Amino acid sequence: MSESPVNNQAGIESQKRPQRGGRKPLSCLACRRHKLKCDRKVPCGTCIRYRREALCRQNPAPPKRGRAKKAARDTDIDVGSELADADLAESDAVGEVLQAPDQNPIVAGSTGLGLVRLRNSFRTPGAEIKDTPFFLRALGLDANTTAIPVSSLSQLLAEIQSAGQPSLLWHMMEGATRRRYWETQLRSALPSRTMCDLLLNYYIDHINWIFQITHVPSFRREYEEFWDAGDDHELDFIFTALVFTIISVSALYIPPGTVEIFGCPKESIRDLAHVWHRASHQALMAGDFESKPCIVQLQTFSITQFYWYATNGIDALNSRLGQAVRTAQNLGLDKDLTPSQTLQDEMRHRIWWDLVDSDTFQSICLDRPPLIRLDSPGVPFPLNCNDSDMTDSLLQPRPHDEPTIMMLNIYRARFFKLMNRHLCQSNADDPHSYDAICQLDEEVLKITRTYPWFYQLDQDGRPPPLPQPVGEILTWQNHIIRTCISTQRIRMYRPFLSPRIGDSWAKCIEAAEDAMVVYRTIRTNRSITSLQKFLPQAYQIFSVAVTVTALLLVEGSLPILHVRQQIRDLAEDLQILEVQGCVSPVASRGRQVLLKMLSLVDMGNNGPSPSDQDTDSLVSSIGFIFGGEQAARTYMQRLASRNQRLKESATKQQPTPNSTENSSFYQGQFRGVIDDSTANASAVETPMEYMGETQPMGVHQMNLVMDDVVLQNLLNFDMTALMTDSQYG
Repeated sequence: MSESPVNNQAGIESQKRPQRGGRKPLSCLACRRHKLKCDRKVPCGTCIRYRREALCRQNPAPPKRGRAKKAARDTDIDVGSELADADLAESDAVGEVLQAPDQNPIVAGSTGLGLVRLRNSFRTPGAEIKDTPFFLRALGLDANTTAIPVSSLSQLLAEIQSAGQPSLLWHMMEGATRRRYWETQLRSALPSRTMCDLLLNYYIDHINWIFQITHVPSFRREYEEFWDAGDDHELDFIFTALVFTIISVSALYIPPGTVEIFGCPKESIRDLAHVWHRASHQALMAGDFESKPCIVQLQTFSITQFYWYATNGIDALNSRLGQAVRTAQNLGLDKDLTPSQTLQDEMRHRIWWDLVDSDTFQSICLDRPPLIRLDSPGVPFPLNCNDSDMTDSLLQPRPHDEPTIMMLNIYRARFFKLMNRHLCQSNADDPHSYDAICQLDEEVLKITRTYPWFYQLDQDGRPPPLPQPVGEILTWQNHIIRTCISTQRIRMYRPFLSPRIGDSWAKCIEAAEDAMVVYRTIRTNRSITSLQKFLPQAYQIFSVAVTVTALLLVEGSLPILHVRQQIRDLAEDLQILEVQGCVSPVASRGRQVLLKMLSLVDMGNNGPSPSDQDTDSLVSSIGFIFGGEQAARTYMQRLASRNQRLKESATKQQPTPNSTENSSFYQGQFRGVIDDSTANASAVETPMEYMGETQPMGVHQMNLVMDDVVLQNLLNFDMTALMTDSQYG
């Protein structure tokens, strides 16, 4: 019969327990290891001479026999003491600690992330000795708990009481003991310096320009100090959290072959992204970020948004967003009303407006009031400065028409300030009326009319060529600001498309074209570096594609040249993230959603109309893009009601072959509702439907409508003829 696991474990522990008797140590661990004389003080004179005070304090000489009880009362428990000397990391040193006969006051345990030396000074005479690692395992703080279930609270308290150490748990979890434990854990989770440098440089080159939330020269200085400090210095937990979140975001997208060159298995880098993300949050917790707010933790939140968007962690993002807003208000970022005079002022302004952008965008997507309500005059916008234009004592803003990487953030802040005011207004009779939306849209267009020359497009819809590598960044920024504003304009006018009210349809077409125009240029001239800048924008690409495809699906047509092929290109590009092995559920699921929407478009054009079940299944997938599931469901119900009208019309009318051809032309050109599915494969309402006597139409709107009609006739003529021949030939 095999031995009981419990008995076997007990046997192992008994083998590890040091035997009584033998020679007792008289020196501190460092002096014993280096075979030097020790005066048994804390720290001893020899360790002071060789600058090993930290190690001596952590592993001092045992107290004299007469002072044992006093030492037990006065000495704190050392848990998780870091490796303060380089030679402690050598394998022979580890073996000495684990096997030395004088190990009684020192217990070494492995956390799975690195070696942890744990010290137990609380001894109750006559009681069974339970070392500190037992309590770490019981609390689930030790990585070895994979095979040991975490004890319940009642069981844990009973074990502590039986050990005769009721105060051990409190001492272990507070003060210097807790700090040393988490320092060891977090240091062990860091990659090598070379690997960390690689991930940091990837972030700065390909991701940082989207939010520009850190001042790169200042961050690099702190980063150098972070690595040069050594294990004998206290770890800055909050800055460590910032480092962890930067390398976790880079690990989501960096080419796996690149990290393999630096010794990291390429199949592990995506999993490490999740490990480092959790380590970042743990570093924040270890640094008591909730009770000690600072600017760096807000930078950490801003960068972590990339991780949440990639992994579809929208709930976590919003939970932490509320906390970040409260932190910013506690730090007085909302009270900075004077223009920036120092680098610190400018970074506070950047962080504040990034929070405003995030909060307002989430308000739009979730259909909730903003957490931040902007006042007048409010916090000044960030300056038009590159990071190289700012030092600790000098700011050199550039003219508005001079290209900088900060220009995107300035325009984004202007736009979301306008949207925040619209969402927060309470005095208007009906802020969602068509007139109110038109007035808001006019203010939005005033912002777009002030785009600097490097955000303008030529007659063919292409941005101006600019010197590299800044030109590539500015082109992508041009794409981001246009998609950001255009998708919101479509959201604003979507409720007024049925029935067609005013210029709502023309405005949607205009916005849809503007949302995709720059991406066409980028896609035709994509370089390797440009591809890396595409990867972190999977969510934005997905939201643009869904917004435009929904118009095509529900409205039935969209007079944009090759619009379906452009959408298919967006879906195809999202597959690049899967090919690269990037951890991005938004890209993989988003691509499936897009393909399903396109299949429903084709179904409506080439056969039976989509069923209600097909459209209902899309609501949960695209609700966040639409501004809530209710808004998505309301819009998709238009498709279901249109299908019902078409079915009723098809049962009432049975046209002859001769009348089909004539009536289809007449209805398609003037009436706008095509009753016979064989006459027009799309079987949808055309934009001519809203040409009523009570709705005047502008010249620009008429041109768009006629383009739509012509496009439908061109696309459907051959198919209609074939279907007619097959039915009546």
